[in-house]
Amino acid sequence: MINFLKYLLISILIVALSCSREKTFPKPKSYLRIDLPVKDFYDIKDSCMFSFKLPDYASWEQKFKDYPECSKTIIFPEFKAEVLCEYFELNDNLLEMSEGFRKMVYEHSFKSSAIVERVWKNEDEKVFALAYEIKGNTACNYAFTITDSSQHFFSGQLLFQTKPNYDSLKPCISFIIEDLEEMISSFQWVN
Repeated sequence: MINFLKYLLISILIVALSCSREKTFPKPKSYLRIDLPVKDFYDIKDSCMFSFKLPDYASWEQKFKDYPECSKTIIFPEFKAEVLCEYFELNDNLLEMSEGFRKMVYEHSFKSSAIVERVWKNEDEKVFALAYEIKGNTACNYAFTITDSSQHFFSGQLLFQTKPNYDSLKPCISFIIEDLEEMISSFQWVN
């Protein structure tokens, strides 16, 4: 019995001494540090009917084997992001293609806080583009179409391979949008 009381007393003493009177404070919020790469661009020219510039940290790949040859994916591995691109030849169906794409973009409006449209026109090169920046926790944060308004239609959608969290992804989205707008500005149709 005396041994039991000794052990009990020693246990109580250890617990009492291990309790400190130091005040604890919650840790401040931390934010993900993103080291953005330096921008340098290279030309994409293959057997397709177009050419454009991409940043050197992105690749132009045939991700899906069953997709047509000119419908490829721009992959940004550092950001776990990709732009699914599709190319179509027009058969007097420009209005149908554009409206179908616009409808797909505005299907995100129930989750988005805003959709901002931007237009590019290059009459000399016959490049007409319309881009949509989709703000909010949506699957697609940026989408665009490029056409010559008679024969060619090219579209792309920016997707991240992560759960949508617009506030956290915003620096990466803005960085990639700059690259995509450079791509759109440098876009040319090749005969």
